[in-house]
Amino acid sequence: MDEAPWEILETRTLSEDPVRIVHERLRTHTGALLDYYYQPRRLRVVFALPLTSHGTALLIRQYRHPTRRRLVEVPAGKVDPGESLEAAVRRELKEEIGAEVGELVRFPAFYPQPSFNAAVFHPFLALDAQVVAPPELEGGELIEPLELPLTEVYALLDRGGIEDASTALTLFYARPWLVARGLLNPRP
Repeated sequence: MDEAPWEILETRTLSEDPVRIVHERLRTHTGALLDYYYQPRRLRVVFALPLTSHGTALLIRQYRHPTRRRLVEVPAGKVDPGESLEAAVRRELKEEIGAEVGELVRFPAFYPQPSFNAAVFHPFLALDAQVVAPPELEGGELIEPLELPLTEVYALLDRGGIEDASTALTLFYARPWLVARGLLNPRP
């Protein structure tokens, strides 16, 4: 792990609920003073592209208040303490779209916004998805299930219709895997 090259002079907690936000006064490697605001918690989040056996993707259209819009996304959610990534994927798919899945294919993890938080996102492909029950949404979730042919999902991605970055990256990671197995045609 890299050594932190900046000296922390002062730390203040600005908010604890619902998210911890801190302000730190730092001295950088050049000696400059810097005020930095961020979420220090190292949250783990899973994202999954669920595919049915008949070549459709089970996505969601979710209202995201900061954007004031409904965005097309892959199902996602926080990993609970002590929970494995795979168990979190299966739980989130059951909660958000009422689906059970077979094999899970894991892709490289990434930091979605390392300038503001230490969250790590873990994208997956979830094969043989099938809806077995109604979704079990949390009180603040406004989610509409959306089943689309896989080719239509990638056409939407290619024309800029997937605006959620984590969903886009999950789809980009999954594309070579899907093409290699004949589940998606290569791009022209």
